[in-house]
Amino acid sequence: MSAITGVPRSSEWGVVRDGVGREFRVLKIENLHLTEASMKLFKLEGDVLARMERVRNMSVNDNDVVILAFPKSGTHWIWEILNMLISGKAEYVSRVPERDWLDVVGDNIEQVPSPRTIVSHYSIQHLPSSVFKKRVKIVHISRNPKSVAVSMYYYLKASGHYGNHFPQTFSEFLPLFLDEENPISLQNQHKEIKRLAQFLEIEASDSLVDEIISKCEISKLRTVRGDESTGGQPVLYRKGAVSEWKNWFSVADNEVFDKVYEAQMAGRSLTFTY
Repeated sequence: MSAITGVPRSSEWGVVRDGVGREFRVLKIENLHLTEASMKLFKLEGDVLARMERVRNMSVNDNDVVILAFPKSGTHWIWEILNMLISGKAEYVSRVPERDWLDVVGDNIEQVPSPRTIVSHYSIQHLPSSVFKKRVKIVHISRNPKSVAVSMYYYLKASGHYGNHFPQTFSEFLPLFLDEENPISLQNQHKEIKRLAQFLEIEASDSLVDEIISKCEISKLRTVRGDESTGGQPVLYRKGAVSEWKNWFSVADNEVFDKVYEAQMAGRSLTFTY
C-alpha cells in the first residue's frame, strides 16, 4: 500500500496482523488509531491533527443532535430515525448521510443548516468542545460487540478498500478486530423510538413512530440509499439481525473474544445481551 502523505510529526505508524500474519499499517494520533484504508475512505490527507483541532474549535448550536457510536453499531439506521423524529414526518431526507458525518466533512459541517444531526465515530474527547457548553443532545449507540465484529468484517470485505489484501475468513479477521491498536423486536423498537423522542423533547405520535419503523426497515433503507458494492452485495445495510454473530464465531473465536473483552472492560458496568 502507498503511504499517506502529509502525516503530522506528532504521530507514528504501528502495525496490526490478522490470523495468518498479514500486516496492516495503522496511524496512531493521540488515542485515535486509523488504518490506511479508513484514512483514504474519509479523505484524511494532509495534516490530520490540524483538521481534528479545527473540529474541536468549531461551533455547534443548541438544537443540534450528535450521534456518537463505534462503527457498525447501527449509526446510519439511527440517523434515519432521528431525522424523521426531528422533522415530524416519516420521510427520507434528500441529502446523503455522509454530509452529516463529522469524520468525513470535518468542520465543513458548519455549512449544513440547523437543526443538524451530526454523526461521529470519534471518541468523545475529539468532539467540538462547544458540544459540552451548549444544550446539545448526544445519542450514544452501544451494540453487542460480537455482532459489531461480524458486521465490520462484511463491511470491509464488501467495500473493497483493502483489495486482495484482506482476510479471507472471519477467523482470520478477528485478531485484527481485537488488536487494541486497530482501530429486536417490533414492540421494543416502538418503545425505544418513543424513549428517543422523549429525550429529544419531541412529541411523536404512535402513528408517526409506526411509520418510522416501517420506513426504516433495513431492506427499505438498502433500496432508498442504493446500498450495493461493486459485487452487488450490501455494504452498510446488510441484515440488521440480532445475534447473527453466533453463525460466524467458532468456539475458539468466542473464547478468544471473551478473554480480550473481559480484560479490556474490567471494572465497567456496560453489559450486553448476546
